[in-house]
Amino acid sequence: MGGLPDDFADTLAQVLEPGHREAAARVIETATLLDDAGLRRFLELFAARVRASAMPVRYEELRGFLRVAGRASAH
Repeated sequence: MGGLPDDFADTLAQVLEPGHREAAARVIETATLLDDAGLRRFLELFAARVRASAMPVRYEELRGFLRVAGRASAH
């Protein structure tokens, strides 16, 4: 498995709501602690949201993805 691209953080910052990027980063960091199923679900939800709208992803949306993903990892 390869590493992340050098510009990954900059690219990620472009899709997150300005002013809430640090809080969003904490949610994403927490998502990395989920088991494989939970992390996969979080990333699926996040990716689908980015594809669905050019609007920045809000912190509250990420928290919602984390809640759903947490339930996925519990099963």
